[in-house]
Amino acid sequence: MRILVVDDDADACDILSQVLKHLGHEPECLQDSAEALSRIRREQFDLILLDLVMPGLSGFDLLRAVKAGPAAPKAVVAVSSYNEFRHTARDAGFHAFVDKPVELGKLRRLLETALPAT
Repeated sequence: MRILVVDDDADACDILSQVLKHLGHEPECLQDSAEALSRIRREQFDLILLDLVMPGLSGFDLLRAVKAGPAAPKAVVAVSSYNEFRHTARDAGFHAFVDKPVELGKLRRLLETALPAT
C-alpha cells in the first residue's frame, strides 16, 4: 500500500518509514505540513499517518484538507505522543489514534484492519 507519513520529527519519520517498508508497504515521509498539504491535494494515498502537533498546519488541519479533497484515502490515522488528543482525534474523524513511540505489533494490527486485502 502507498502510505504517506507526515511528521515534523525526522527521527519519527525515519523509524515509521523503516517499519512500514519492513511490513511490505511503500511509505513516503514528509516533515513539512505545507508540502504535505500540496501532495495530499495532488496524489492518491491508501493511508495517511499524521502527526497531530506540527509547526504550521496541524494534523487536524491536514485531515480537513483530506476530507475536502477529491480522492480520500482508505484511512487517515493520528499519530501523537499526546494521549489527551485521543478522543479529540476520534471526534475529528481520524480512523484511529496511534501512540508515540509506535509499537510494531500495534501498527501491524492497525494496518491489517485499516487496509484490508483487496
